[in-house]
Amino acid sequence: MLFGWELLTEEEENIIAKGIKEGKVYAGPFHLVLFPTDRCNIDCFFCYTSKLREIGDELEWNVLKGALDEGVRMGVKGVSFGGGGESFIHKSFKHILDFIESHSLKVDSIKTNGTTMTLETARRLIKLGLKRITISLNETTPETYAKISRCSPHLFEKVMSGIDNIVKAKREVGSDCEISVQIFVWKDNYHRLKEMISGILKTETDFIYLSTIDQLPMELKFNTEEKEELKDLVRDIMKTYAEKLQCNFISEGLQQFVMEEQYKISPQSVCLPDSCKTPNRIEYCYIGWYSPVIAASGDVFSCCHFSNDKEKSFGNLHKESLAEIWYGKRAQRYRAEMVHLLLTEANRELLPRRMRFISPLCLERSLCAFNYYLGSPDFYFEIHNWAESGPRKRYKTIQRMKANSYDVLRRGKRLLKSWLHF
Repeated sequence: MLFGWELLTEEEENIIAKGIKEGKVYAGPFHLVLFPTDRCNIDCFFCYTSKLREIGDELEWNVLKGALDEGVRMGVKGVSFGGGGESFIHKSFKHILDFIESHSLKVDSIKTNGTTMTLETARRLIKLGLKRITISLNETTPETYAKISRCSPHLFEKVMSGIDNIVKAKREVGSDCEISVQIFVWKDNYHRLKEMISGILKTETDFIYLSTIDQLPMELKFNTEEKEELKDLVRDIMKTYAEKLQCNFISEGLQQFVMEEQYKISPQSVCLPDSCKTPNRIEYCYIGWYSPVIAASGDVFSCCHFSNDKEKSFGNLHKESLAEIWYGKRAQRYRAEMVHLLLTEANRELLPRRMRFISPLCLERSLCAFNYYLGSPDFYFEIHNWAESGPRKRYKTIQRMKANSYDVLRRGKRLLKSWLHF
């Protein structure tokens, strides 16, 4: 499960369920995802926050502390770190860890480039309950790392040292923290895929996260011939490394193929551990009742997928309190759209005419982990059984009537226009 869902009490789960069923929110948030800075000490050519770094957004400690204080009073049990910047270089990162420690919060997950991961920091994070960490190595030699990250080659050794430090800290404490090292697969390196995997596994990390790169210009994306070569390489590496790989090839349209090849060798590697064993989808996104993202700008978002789109912000901590934002109209609009997907079973024909938050990721069962295994299987089944008991049928009927009325009105307008033109 994501973001410490298992820390919830039965009463808190019931409060979340009540809010989903009634289209409201009665408590929370219970977790905070922090993107404290857009600054970074490397400059990956593909990074979506490269333009943001020119502005240099970094959430001031007094604003962030105010949100954390308020979050604790509202029920927050843990935090996660991510974003386009490097959280560890936030000017007050040690103060953030001090706050987490002094309030007995848990650190659930971290995404980092690993360049500043000292052994002391690694030990501290493990002791704070860190469950998973993804270190973006990107490439596997100093020269190729420097090229893709647009930085000095010596930083590659710092990342490798950071990986060693978190592995050592995990071993010392006897933690079950999941350590993943991310490698990007693209035109310049896919021929070395097997070599890269075997090299990284020598670090004793738990998994290698293979990912293609989003938003590349067409000239840098795989052509048809290269995709076929990549498929052959994937078939080969799965024979040896399937159990050690986590894969995201969505941006190149190869995710289904990769999952099928991995499933042939290691079915458990592509079956999320808390997924419900049902032929049809019963898991929908409930993160809007559980955990918002706080960005470096002070904007608060529903989840990381929307965090670079200010139009989808719930509000800004420089202008409103966390509670005002969490219970505000924009957050409620998001929840209403998520309930719509739940009750219509993400039927594209019944999508609202004016969607503000629903994205393609929300519509598919396994494209986004938040609508797949944020909660426990029991929770998903509870909401599913409630929807099937009557609300889903009634809601679908109303939405179909609205859709039909809109179609009639639209045809009438076309006829009227053609008549006036005639």
